[in-house]
Amino acid sequence: MQSRTEPAGPSSNNFGVPPSDLLLRETNHRCSNDLQLIVSLLSLQSRRLESQEARIALDETAKRVAVLARARAAIAQQRTPDLSVALQQVCEALQPHAEARSILLSLQVDEEPTGLSADAITTLALVVNELMTNAIKHAFAEGVSGRIAVKVERSLGTDVVVTVDDDGLPYPDAPAQAGGGLGLDIAKRLMASIDGLLIVPTGPAKVFELRVPTGNARRSA
Repeated sequence: MQSRTEPAGPSSNNFGVPPSDLLLRETNHRCSNDLQLIVSLLSLQSRRLESQEARIALDETAKRVAVLARARAAIAQQRTPDLSVALQQVCEALQPHAEARSILLSLQVDEEPTGLSADAITTLALVVNELMTNAIKHAFAEGVSGRIAVKVERSLGTDVVVTVDDDGLPYPDAPAQAGGGLGLDIAKRLMASIDGLLIVPTGPAKVFELRVPTGNARRSA
């Protein structure tokens, strides 16, 4: 009797991992490598520029891309993308800058949110990086220590809520009324790209609030 080998089904392989998961991991891995290459090119170009303003602009761009690369690399290691892991990467990347100014960074995740796409997770990581970086640079007087706290929770509805708070100087009203600087404008555009919302503090409040509806965030094609 001739034996017959059945082809593997679409949900199995030699590693016990669904092909779709393997494809996603490979895509994220390649994306992370490409982003690291972009960071290197930006840094190389920055060193060749004579204009200090242009160098600063390229350096800031390289830092943003580096955060995205780290978040993508973290996601590539996971079977199910976790927001907490991506945000932890942001905190670790910013830790040396915060320590230099005696600023304590903290991350609190009451419950790992579900229903967020990989794009939504990396976008949230980028926005949190913008807000934390801005706080490290501008929220504390020279020589004054403090803290920056990031918290992830769910609202009473289906939104995932990420807050960024600090105990530094009061947030000025002028930037909020004028639309804010480049970093804040980038953060708002990023949140809009995943159907989310960035709520800027008003009055004496210092808390930035990021809201994303689970299941509705645009996913990559």
